[in-house]
Parts: sequence; C-alpha cells; structure tokens
Amino acid sequence: MRGGRALARLLVAGGLSGCLADPCNTLCLDVALRLDDCRDAWGLAWEDLGAPSRAGWRTDCQAAWDDTRAGLEARQVPGAEATCEDASATLEDATCDELRALYVEP
Repeated sequence: MRGGRALARLLVAGGLSGCLADPCNTLCLDVALRLDDCRDAWGLAWEDLGAPSRAGWRTDCQAAWDDTRAGLEARQVPGAEATCEDASATLEDATCDELRALYVEP
C-alpha cells in the first residue's frame, strides 16, 4: 500500500509540475528572443549561432536542458532551476555586447 501512495504522490507532483513553466525552458526562450534582437546589429545569421532559426536555437537549448536535467539527481533539480531563474533576471539587464561575449565569442 505504501508503494501505491508514493506512486500517487509522484503522479500528482508530476502533473502539477507540468502546469508550471520550467524556468530553464523559459530561459532558453528569453535568450533566443534577446539574441534575435541583437543578431541584426551584429550582422549575423542564425546559422552563425549554430542554429537554422530562432525556434531552432530555442529547441536546441531546451533539448540540452532536458539532457542535463535527466542526468541530475532529483535533489539537484531545484538548484539548477534556481540558477536558470537567476540567469533570467540577469538577462534582463544584459547588453548585446555581453550576449555576444557569451554566445558568439566563447
């Protein structure tokens, strides 16, 4: 019976977390949008950033996060998500020059 309750809690928690936006997936979207804003000023195509399009860059970023998350222990996920939330807050104030240093000139 204990296993059944644990499974039920896991299913409920999984269902609830599916309703909330994953902060790392949100970060991927936000970075893609900001790169798109800066890309024209840099004179770069999406291919120069390693993707066929903004949507392709976002999809690749989200796939990389999915792979990273799969390798984390459950107790590590909240810390990783908090890091994404911090990065999102920092992204709001980042200049195109700072983004270029991070994503174009590694």
